[in-house]
Amino acid sequence: SDVCSSDLFGVFALYGDRALSDCLQVTINLCLCISLEEIMSYPKVSKCYFTLLELLMRNHAPMICELDTSVLVHICRSLQEGLKSHEVAISSQCAAALEHLAAFHFRAITEERDRDGAKQQLQLHLSREPRLFSASLEALLHMIVFEDCPNQWSLSRPLLALVLTNEDVFNQWKASALAQQSTGSERGQKLSAAFDKLMLEVQPTLEAKNRDKFTQNLTLFRHDIKNLF
Repeated sequence: SDVCSSDLFGVFALYGDRALSDCLQVTINLCLCISLEEIMSYPKVSKCYFTLLELLMRNHAPMICELDTSVLVHICRSLQEGLKSHEVAISSQCAAALEHLAAFHFRAITEERDRDGAKQQLQLHLSREPRLFSASLEALLHMIVFEDCPNQWSLSRPLLALVLTNEDVFNQWKASALAQQSTGSERGQKLSAAFDKLMLEVQPTLEAKNRDKFTQNLTLFRHDIKNLF
């Protein structure tokens, strides 16, 4: 983590020195040389790979967003695959990486000042790949609603930022899940009520108090639906 610390290497950006950016680019290119299937087949490799991604998302999100759209798409897809891992440590680490990236995206689109051109760069990525972030939201929702989640708390952390930046997708997914239930069925009514309570008193911010409120709501949401599916 010391090697990837943004505080330690902040002087590079201050003086316009791209040495760190170039180094990260080479590192990511090396990672891209290994197929995702191979990465997931070897636990030791996957742990190292996702550790690197989490550190990069935590400390160098602006640099990551400077990469080609295809590279960012590959990273997001690999995180989605990692979320499904039976290794709880890997799944939780992927959730943490998504949390950093989703929070960075939220701040970029809600702050008036476009720091480092992040807002413009993210808009460009989304114009090329509209499902860049929404695919991760759908994957998390599916896991939380339909699957067992031993690391529910970890999975909850990126979810709020993804919901706030993809409200239309969230509402469409919720409507689709409800439409799959028989009209007027008890299960459909309970699921609808659970979704209503999920966002109760949740504000459109990522402040710690609000994030904790959403996590509490999600715990109750899971409790309400665990016997429905």
